[in-house]
Amino acid sequence: MKKPNISLEEALAFSLARKMLGSFGPGMEKSLGSIEQKLAVAHPPDLKHIVLSPETVPTGTEQYLAPIHRAIINFQKMELTYKAFGAKKATVNMVDPYYLFFRNGIWYFRGFYHADKAVRTFALDRIVSLSIQDRHFVPAHLTAEEELSGAFGAFIDGEPVDVVLRFDEVYKPLILRKTWHASQQARELADGGVEVTFRVNGILGIRNWIYQWMPHVEVVEPREMRDIFCDDLGSALKKHGKKS
Repeated sequence: MKKPNISLEEALAFSLARKMLGSFGPGMEKSLGSIEQKLAVAHPPDLKHIVLSPETVPTGTEQYLAPIHRAIINFQKMELTYKAFGAKKATVNMVDPYYLFFRNGIWYFRGFYHADKAVRTFALDRIVSLSIQDRHFVPAHLTAEEELSGAFGAFIDGEPVDVVLRFDEVYKPLILRKTWHASQQARELADGGVEVTFRVNGILGIRNWIYQWMPHVEVVEPREMRDIFCDDLGSALKKHGKKS
């Protein structure tokens, strides 16, 4: 069969994708190179004039992408050996995988964890090993888009909560330059600053994001998060030999 003709714009799009996705590991790089040969991109564009800084994915995680993808589309159970962050040792249990997602340089998958009898999030770089079973599960009535819409970063679990933040005027252009979360609402303040409200699942995910804006951010609501923020500031001061 005759190979398809590729336009300059199409070749550029593919080359950009390859440059960005190449950081996902040697397996991805090899597959993209194979696709490029099949498409007969004889002279791929020189991208030296385009600077990209794709996030580097932890090594070894690409080996799990295809098996988990296969288990998801075939509704197959997996035996997962997993060492959670902070855990002293790995645990082995059955998981029904539902979907994969990529956030902040890390691949994750969501699935029903039989040990907890609940849906949980698993980071691929915390997997010790996995084995696809010749056993199947009934798909859950769960929409990935709906779940992820309430997440801030990779943190999905938690009750919905309204987080209200106030940013100084100097940082207002940086805050308003993009939509950080689908629920984002903003109003300008009389002092030139901006108040931003998010509705997120739990406070763990957004908590880490807030700290990058210090000292130009104030946590207004919820009270629980404001107290945690103050405690963390006090701990940081002690580490640096300062009294709060």
